[in-house]
Amino acid sequence: MKYLKTILSRILIILPDKLLNYFVFTMRQCYFPNISNPKSLNEKILHIKLYDKNPLRALVADRLKVRKYVVTKSNDVKFPKILWKGINFSSDDWFNLPNNFILKANHGSGMIYFVDKRKDSYKAIKSLIEKWLEKNYANVSRERFYNRVEKFILAEEILKLNETIPPDYKFFCFNGKVKFVQVDLDRFEKHTRNIYNKNFEKIDVKLLYPNGIDIQRPSNFNLGLKIAEELSSDFDFIRVDLFLLDTGVFFGEMTNTPGGGFEKFSPKIFDFKMGNELFLNKKLYERI
Repeated sequence: MKYLKTILSRILIILPDKLLNYFVFTMRQCYFPNISNPKSLNEKILHIKLYDKNPLRALVADRLKVRKYVVTKSNDVKFPKILWKGINFSSDDWFNLPNNFILKANHGSGMIYFVDKRKDSYKAIKSLIEKWLEKNYANVSRERFYNRVEKFILAEEILKLNETIPPDYKFFCFNGKVKFVQVDLDRFEKHTRNIYNKNFEKIDVKLLYPNGIDIQRPSNFNLGLKIAEELSSDFDFIRVDLFLLDTGVFFGEMTNTPGGGFEKFSPKIFDFKMGNELFLNKKLYERI
């Protein structure tokens, strides 16, 4: 089985972008995507990934450059502290970092690790960093804007709410307006995920992870909405990830193509309902 997976992965990596995405989308979503005339939200995310030429997408994918962009759009957002950044991770760097921190790769998605020095060794973390730096994420995900993003690793402070890892609020913004909010809970343990509307009313929808407990509306939720819409104003679609803490609203990241268009909504009708509310800016796309 492992041998067959290796062969399949080697075949897939040589496929053209459009063909690969068509194949993976069909396998994950269980329907054939209409890439040239997309209807569902995930079809439109796929379309963005393949054809969007907005130069801002590479800028906001960069974990450092995006901070400069954010402050030009909103005065209300705060940032986690950057504790270290670079490509050469020394034992001195390890020694100077706190017992807990978040490790992130700048040049791709999903390369995030919660470091606990009580469990993790310098050797293991250095090996992980080297593995990430060898990865050409754009070739794997076919999100080609990552080809214009510098390769390096950074360590950020861990934000906490009542001494625990806070929920991650992900605002899906269509044409400058928030349409729904994904809330990720216990991301580093028993990951659950809820979907809420703009009024923070829970919707009976699942997305990749099981639903978690219904949580109370944060006191600064409206401020989070305002910030997300300010940051999304230059895009037809983008997801703005924020942490809503008692000490303020902290920036997480801006996500161009969540899940690469492959994460399956249940029920599927929600995918098409949301797709109907997103209008792609045709001026930003190459002709197909």
